[in-house]
Amino acid sequence: MTVSPRLSVVVPLLGDEEHIEECLSSLRDQTLQDMEVLLVGRPGADAVRDPNVTLIPPPGGSDTSAARNAGAARATGAYLAFADPAAVVPADAYRRLVEALDATGSDLACGRAARLGGRPLRTSGDVLRTRARRDPGLLDDTAAATKAFRRTFWDAHGLAFREGIEEDFPVTVPAQALSRSTDVLAEVVCLTRPHACPRPARPADRLAAMLEVAETVARHAEDLKGEYDRRLAESDALAAVLDHAPLETLAELAPRLARLDPEAVGRLPALRRLQLFLAVHGMAEELAGLREFAETRLRDHGVVRAGLTRRRLAMDYPLRHDRRLPAHLFDAERDLELRARVDDVRHADGVLRVAGHAYIAHLDSRRSRVELWLQAGNRRLPLPVRRISRPDVTADSRQSAACHDESGFATEVDAGALPAGRWALHARVRARGVVRSGRVTGGPDAGERVFRAGALQVALTRERGLVLREAAPVEASGDLGPLVTGVGWTEAGELTLTGAGGGHTDRITLERGTEAHSWPLRPHDGGWTAVIGRTADGLPLARGTWRVLAGGERVRLAEALVADPPAPHRSGVHEVSLRTDKESGLSVVVRPALAPDERGPYATRRRREAPRVRTALREAAVFDSYGGGQYSCNPRAVSEELARRDPDVERIWVTRDGQFAVPPGVRTVLYGSREHEEALHTSRYVVANRRTQPGWYGKPAGQLYVQTWHGTPLKRLARDARDMPYAQKIPEEDLAGQVATWDVLVSPNPFSTPILRRAFGYDGEVLESGYPRNDVLFRPEARERARRRLGVPEGRRAVLYAPTWRDDELDRPGLPLDAGRVAAALGGGDVLLVRAHYLMAGRTVIPAPAIDVTKFPDMAELLAAADVLVTDYSSAMFDFACTGRPMIFFTPDLERYRDEVRGFYLDVEAEAPGPLVRTPDDLVGVLAAADFCPYKERYQDFAGRYCPWDDGHASARVVARMLA
Repeated sequence: MTVSPRLSVVVPLLGDEEHIEECLSSLRDQTLQDMEVLLVGRPGADAVRDPNVTLIPPPGGSDTSAARNAGAARATGAYLAFADPAAVVPADAYRRLVEALDATGSDLACGRAARLGGRPLRTSGDVLRTRARRDPGLLDDTAAATKAFRRTFWDAHGLAFREGIEEDFPVTVPAQALSRSTDVLAEVVCLTRPHACPRPARPADRLAAMLEVAETVARHAEDLKGEYDRRLAESDALAAVLDHAPLETLAELAPRLARLDPEAVGRLPALRRLQLFLAVHGMAEELAGLREFAETRLRDHGVVRAGLTRRRLAMDYPLRHDRRLPAHLFDAERDLELRARVDDVRHADGVLRVAGHAYIAHLDSRRSRVELWLQAGNRRLPLPVRRISRPDVTADSRQSAACHDESGFATEVDAGALPAGRWALHARVRARGVVRSGRVTGGPDAGERVFRAGALQVALTRERGLVLREAAPVEASGDLGPLVTGVGWTEAGELTLTGAGGGHTDRITLERGTEAHSWPLRPHDGGWTAVIGRTADGLPLARGTWRVLAGGERVRLAEALVADPPAPHRSGVHEVSLRTDKESGLSVVVRPALAPDERGPYATRRRREAPRVRTALREAAVFDSYGGGQYSCNPRAVSEELARRDPDVERIWVTRDGQFAVPPGVRTVLYGSREHEEALHTSRYVVANRRTQPGWYGKPAGQLYVQTWHGTPLKRLARDARDMPYAQKIPEEDLAGQVATWDVLVSPNPFSTPILRRAFGYDGEVLESGYPRNDVLFRPEARERARRRLGVPEGRRAVLYAPTWRDDELDRPGLPLDAGRVAAALGGGDVLLVRAHYLMAGRTVIPAPAIDVTKFPDMAELLAAADVLVTDYSSAMFDFACTGRPMIFFTPDLERYRDEVRGFYLDVEAEAPGPLVRTPDDLVGVLAAADFCPYKERYQDFAGRYCPWDDGHASARVVARMLA
């Protein structure tokens, strides 16, 4: 007779799990011996040889949820668990979960997850035989990998993961709601890896699943309906659907949305309440208008007084006077939130000096009152308040309707006189009859800091703000890695770090996302010194937060510097500051060096409304490529031709981040700066390849604005894209105002001219010249130079993969193609170059052996170097066609991109001058066969239609028109 195991563990595999062997090893080491492991999918050879693993073929569905369901159906254990193939399961994890279920008879046991290699978190003890009705916080514990389910409970309720949604909540939330008894253990039962979370589903699919879960909760645990509906109403999925989903999708979801708990909906800000009302009541036209308002005008609208008999504050949103809509939808009560932050705390001479800001959202701070106190339980210690000017708070508030320049505060705490206790900083703000109070959190630029101030421990964190309590005794510890004890700056503006420890490495590294740069760490007086200057490509660090590492370890800041950190320093076009985390781990923060009156919507509005003094135009030209992001594209070609034709014209390039080099004789100005403003208002020429200039730009009389644009339009543009849910919404008056500044619009081909006119509403001069950026494709020396710079060996084929961006996935960086797998399959005869779209730069991992060329300065030179172009819906296909070299189109999401995301101006399937492939294997097969003869005639027709003016002289034609 076969005895069933106590526990069945299901592990889903889709074939590309990097850490599966480590996961399986941790399952072999479990102290619970009576268990089976079911591997569902495509396991590797090592797993196949393991006698303790049951292999299950991949199911019809290809996602994680389908694999888990297939494994659960074959499981024979009394309990059921699901291991994450990217995680590690601690040795005692499953034994502890099973023992708890054996002892209590509960339906469900939950443990904790922790970061692999991270510090263990303090937690309270086990809580046995609880349930979500008693502890609604269990609804937030949605990870399946931290749980064990009683199999009879699983089967009785027909629990299953939702295919197409690679998240756990469709199982775990109903399980928590249905469970008669749940055991919550303090034990860590899953060690996760950073960035190993599942790829989220499309918002509409995710919201549909959440609404189904809401119905399950309502049927079986009605007293939890309000709790879950509140979570649903505040979710990112609902926000994304209300903002972007097709109106037809909202109409399908409307009946379920109408059943959301009214109290949960009432807790939302006015915009969300209004969107929900319009969606539920089928007011599609009004919702479309509200969406455009939210994307383009929201930041300029604040609160107004409303009501005749009972005066109240309402949000100044569209439809406010529409009698079909209840007035309470516009009530501002939920929008008037306290925004109170600690921005700095320092210790000197026994005194803590605290600086921050506090205001009520949407209400001007000029006549506000601010009170501060420290609170420990019911005890309060009032603090003196000194108001200080903080125009940076207004600049960073992302709105232009209210001024918060006077929201700053400073206070002091006598560290030696504070009574025993755990004291947290609180604030109360009064403005326009509104009072808000609460805990003061940590400001976004303050970092997280923990240090001693005499007998006190001072902790400043983002969520908890400033907390003061008695310091614990200092425990002796071994070498904790490199420690920075001194910070300085060279005359050239380079950051200098000196310190101790870290003797096992000779480099110091700064890391941000997928990008990393390193510099020598030199021994110095028993310690070390590192000078953080330009990167290997000769550029300053890009803006962002860079973690500081040495030998793979975080570099820490000495406590004296944590207590009194160095002030931010301006270096070139950047402001550089230091920031720490709670463990004193050091980061370098880089941001554009713009003053408060140069950045943010409020400053833009002030500058736009300021009177202008007319000045004579100078013989100068301002060039702007992708909003100051690159020295590239059509503006670069025009700039270099202008230097040849008329070197007396000053050339000024706009840079947003200092991330490109310019030739000698070219001046750069920081985007948005006063220098940029002065250049735009005094230069005779402006040459740009994007639609917009800064919001404060006013074109002076006599200036010539050449709009080059940046590609033959395959994807719908501007007015033509208004019906596409994810397209950027542009008010007609804004578009008309931008287009009115153009004097000449450069067209790459006859196909583009009528489209560009219609899409932009432009009726001015069109220069049908071909694209200046394509001139380089007719210069053999440019091709050889680019190949040498890229390191493409002689005789090797260079395959360039250059996908476009997906408007609906900007928050989910990644490539449609597994470039590493394709590069490996191609072998040594080919070099795979991968160019992520510039909007994804720095956020997309390009796996080896593919070569990341995302930061290569100019796409035109990459096209010159390439032997084969692989793209999807990028306008690069039109540029490359003038070379006559092969193209392949990797289009796994053709229908969705065409029908839902952007829409096309031409039939890609009928006109593409090369094969369309859907899978990486098909792409490898086409590249290996290298047979493009069937597309020869189509290619010739394509080039004839879209490249008739490409002859290597487009730049000369544009410059001749400028100087005419």
